[in-house]
Parts: sequence; C-alpha cells; structure tokens
Amino acid sequence: MKKNLFKLSWLLIAAFVSFTACNNDDDDNGGDNPILVEDGIYVKGAGTALADLDAKGMMKVTRNEVLQEERADLLEIYIAVKGGTDGFNIVEVAGSTQTVYGPGTDYVVVGEADRDGDEPKVDFWRGSYTESADKFTVTADGLYHVMIDKELKKVAVVPVVWGVIGAATPGGWSNSTALSTYTFDLNTITFAGTEIELTKADYKFRYSDGWKVILDTEYDLGNGSKGIKVNTNFGGAVDALVPGGANIANAEGGVYTIEMKWTLGGAYAATVTKTGESTIKDYTNTELGLVGDGIIVADTANGWNFTTGLSKPVVSNTTYTWSWEGVEVSAAGSFKFREGQTWDNMSIGYPQVTVEGGAASNFGTNNDGNFVPVADGVFDITLKIEAATETYTVTIEAAGTPDPEMYMLGDGCTAGWDNTKALPMTGTNGEYTIITTLTAGKYIKFITTLGQWAPMYGTDANGTSTGGNLVFRETEAVADPASIPTPATDGTYTVSINTNTLTYTITAK
Repeated sequence: MKKNLFKLSWLLIAAFVSFTACNNDDDDNGGDNPILVEDGIYVKGAGTALADLDAKGMMKVTRNEVLQEERADLLEIYIAVKGGTDGFNIVEVAGSTQTVYGPGTDYVVVGEADRDGDEPKVDFWRGSYTESADKFTVTADGLYHVMIDKELKKVAVVPVVWGVIGAATPGGWSNSTALSTYTFDLNTITFAGTEIELTKADYKFRYSDGWKVILDTEYDLGNGSKGIKVNTNFGGAVDALVPGGANIANAEGGVYTIEMKWTLGGAYAATVTKTGESTIKDYTNTELGLVGDGIIVADTANGWNFTTGLSKPVVSNTTYTWSWEGVEVSAAGSFKFREGQTWDNMSIGYPQVTVEGGAASNFGTNNDGNFVPVADGVFDITLKIEAATETYTVTIEAAGTPDPEMYMLGDGCTAGWDNTKALPMTGTNGEYTIITTLTAGKYIKFITTLGQWAPMYGTDANGTSTGGNLVFRETEAVADPASIPTPATDGTYTVSINTNTLTYTITAK
C-alpha cells in the first residue's frame, strides 16, 4: 500500500512540473503577456480591430491569378483600417520568434499612370516590405485588401468597394455596378446595392473596378507562364465564392438587392435577392452575332475583339429568333453571342441557354461560360429568346440539315400548348416520327410552322391513345380538329404520323 502511495505522489509531482513547464514555455514568447497563436503571418495594429496578434488577423494562402492555382508564398487578408497614422504591421510568427514588418523604401502610391488596365481604378500602395516597426497606413477609413508574396518580399494594400459586373448586369462586361452603400466598421462591413436589374446571364463580384493586382510580371511559372498576380474578383457561386472562380449564372431575370458582407476573420457572405420583375425587353432592333477564337472566318480564328454575323431577329410577338448558317468552329477555342462590337451590352454564354438540336452534344462550356466545341466542324446555329419569360434556346444542327417539317405540341408533352415551343419531329415527304416522354391522360396535336396554329393536324371522334385518323386544318378559318389522347401511363413513346395516308400511331418505347 505504501509503495502505491509513493508512486502516486511522484505522478502528481511530475504532472505539476510538466504543467508548470508548459506554461513557462508558452509565456516565454518574446514579450510581456504574449498572445499565443499558431505559426503564420498576421496583421495587427491600432488602426485595426486587432491591437494584438489574433487568429482573426492571420493571412491566408490564395490563388495566383495567372494560373488560378494556389501559391504557398502568396497570402492575403481583407481587413478594415482606420485612416491616419495608427495603421498596422505585418507580423510573422515562427515558434517563439516574432518578426515585425513594415513598408520598404520603394513602397509607394500606385497612381493611374502606373496601373495596369486590369488593376483596380483607385490609388493603392505597392512595393517591398522589410523588417521594421514602421506602420503601413492608409489615408481614409475603409476596407482594404492586404496581400504579400513571401518569396518576392512584396506587398500591396488596396481600397475595396465591391460591385458586380457581367452580361447579367446593367454595365455588361465593361463596367461594374457598384455596391456603394456601406457603413465603416472595424469588425463587419456590408456593401449593398438595390434596384439592380439583372438579366438571365452570368456575372461576377469584383472590387474597385479591377480584375487583379500585379505583384510581378516576370516570375517564371514554367510552361511559358509568367507573373504573380492576385485576384480582385470572386466567382463560383453566390453561396460559395472563389477568388477568380467561374462566372456566376443568374437563373432568372428581375430586379435585385445585392449584398456583399465582410466579417473580420471570416469568409465573405453574399446575397442576391429578387425584389421585383423586370420589364419585358423588346429585342426587335438588337443585333447579335458570334464572337470568340472558336469561330473560324476565312480560315482564321475570329478572336474576341470583333463580332461576326451581326443581324437583327425574326420577330413573332415576344419571340425573337436569330440564325447563322454554315458556322465553322474550332475545338481550339470558344465563343459567345454578343450584341454589337463591345462588351457594354448584351452577351450570352452557355450556362444561360438550353442547348437543343442534333448537334447539341458537340458543344460544352468552360469557367468563362463560353460555348466550347468538342471538335472542329460546320454547323447551323439558331438562338431564340422568349422575352416574356427571358428563356434562351440555342439549336445546333450539322450544316445543311433541313428545317423540321412537322412539330408536336400539347399538354401531353413537354412543349405544352405554346406553339413557339413545339417539339420538332424527324422525317420528310409526309412521314414523321418523334421519340419523347408523354404524360398520361392528356392531349397532343401537330403543326407545320412554329408560332402558327395552322396548318394543323388533329384527329376525329374515333382517335385513340394508340392510333387513328388524322384530320387536317389548313387555315385558322377552319374549325380545330379534336386533340389526340395520350396513353394511360406516363412514359417514353414513339409517335409517328403519315400525312399521305392521314394516320397516326403511338407505341411504347
């Protein structure tokens, strides 16, 4: 028993010594009452909410915009800073060692004349950083983007005012729409814009009218890529923002309130809330064409500066249709539809449309929302906009494919009773077929021209859900024939008609 008590006493003493030793090691961290943080690089200073080292002030690894890949030596933080002399320092923590950095001798204001065209359209600071207690300071209260490259020993500090830009926004891809309403706070700032009309297209968040900040243009990344640049835009998704990410698709046109909320130590939180309907747009005089290096004109890639094939649409009530025949495309590039010769106005990418037609599978997309050909080829391309619902449909067929001679519509199929959305049938010379999904207990008919109710084919009193006679309606002056009933079970069916013998059949697939 005594032996056990002796062992227990030594265990308690050892535990006490160990506990005390750990506390001593932690306290011996280069100053009085030190703050314990993990190794890394931090921002702290009286001009911020972080007077001491804090996990909320830790800079994070970010993407090099050149390749849109993370670079271990490239770090950033968004932080609110008060204007004036209080400022902040950058502090590197490595174990018990803390190294304090301030601005180097070449850290200066970057004015308009010294900025690249893709950089923010505001004066900011850029240069080297060095071991020093001198402060990084700013001239006005605001949110700032602080970025460093550890290998290059370069730093930039940029004022941040968020906005949105893209085909969905009022300024197109040329001009940002600012989210300029905000109240300065050291811990959280929300940038907001109201009554912003967005179309069914794509966009991004970007700040201070810039796409990137350039720290270096010559750094060799291999394979011909050069430079160290930091994204000043977010893409991806509204609820999952990614620096330099893919364009964000706006699924529904309307009037929106858009907010971009920054919180110290946290991720950005964006909200895009629809508050009203947009007016129905008249596209009668809208000239659209094709732009991009995936379009071949006279054996040469068209490029992104010139829109080819500009034309006005064929108009049917609020339906607008543009057509391009014999379009040569290259799998080495991509393209979009664009209004006019600038990015100020309308542009349409792959995510905004429904792609149909026999050659639809020959096209995909990329992070920029472009149409990307799978293989070289020549195609006939049609773009149709239903302005009342802002729905866009692109139909792609191999060049020279004849237009459909017959269409099916009705509440028994996916087209409904909208004669502009009737489903094309294959065939010619009076014999036509379609394989599609039918809804049980509903009805279908056939028309020869989209947007018109005549010529039309229905049935008579003897028509059934498996077959029967066709009844022809030549003009709208003639009474409607009866609708054809669909089978009793939902499913995929082959629907065939013969206008020579005036008969139809419906069989399960």
